[in-house]
Amino acid sequence: MKKTAGFLLRLAISAGIIFYLLQRSDWAALKKALLNYPPAWWLAGLVFYALFQAASIARWRYICKTLGFRKPYLYFLKLYLLNMYVNTFLPGFMGGDVVRGYYLVRDGFGLKESSFSVLVDRGAGLMAICFLLLLFLPFYGGFIPPHVRLTVEVWALAVVIGGGGISLWASLRRNRSLAPLIWPDSGAVFLYGLVVQVLYVFQFAVMAQGLHIRLPWSLYFVIVPITGFLSSLPVSLGGLGLREGSLVYFMGLRGVPQEKALLLGLLVYSTVLTGALPGALVYLRGVKSART
Repeated sequence: MKKTAGFLLRLAISAGIIFYLLQRSDWAALKKALLNYPPAWWLAGLVFYALFQAASIARWRYICKTLGFRKPYLYFLKLYLLNMYVNTFLPGFMGGDVVRGYYLVRDGFGLKESSFSVLVDRGAGLMAICFLLLLFLPFYGGFIPPHVRLTVEVWALAVVIGGGGISLWASLRRNRSLAPLIWPDSGAVFLYGLVVQVLYVFQFAVMAQGLHIRLPWSLYFVIVPITGFLSSLPVSLGGLGLREGSLVYFMGLRGVPQEKALLLGLLVYSTVLTGALPGALVYLRGVKSART
């Protein structure tokens, strides 16, 4: 009952935000931008989406490897596809992280270790987002209102310092149950996360070209990490609505028409839907071949 209520609430939030944005948009301009969008830019965006997902899988595999769980890349690919499918098409009824954790335990990984691997995997992404913000926001975030910029900078600094402190503590303890947090493995996990986030930024920047959004690429390293964090909050369906609303707000500060920013978010979301479809095959087969 609680899961159903949570799903309906997130559905209402996503639908409400999208409805609000559409109501404030020029439908003629939105239609024109969509019809004139070159498919090649969408395909390029899909390629970058596949690349950063491939890097995400490699990161998670590396984390599990440091904890003593060694499996081929194909094994983690199948579980990650399943995770994407569940999070995208079955939100609210079962968590993708719970599902992939279940299969890890089924295949011999300890419950604590499997849960810890997923937690570190998520944390690595957050650390990379905050690092990019600290790197680019002070120099290229002048278009953002000062109080918003200061809030983001303080939050990002707290996360980076906190993550660095946890890694230092784990390195001093040298407890193998904390292996992915111990240097130099923690550095490798962080670099994986950084590659993932850079590719994520590139996806937005590339797909924006098809809409003739002419922003300096440096600004995407400010806007996209903030958008990525907000859309990852578990209050909407796959970030739908939060992603588009964030793009409309932050790109609007640089003069990008609302219709183009909104359409960019929806086009990016369409690659998420497309990328999640292969996970349906894994789901239907019950990951029977994931043990190999």
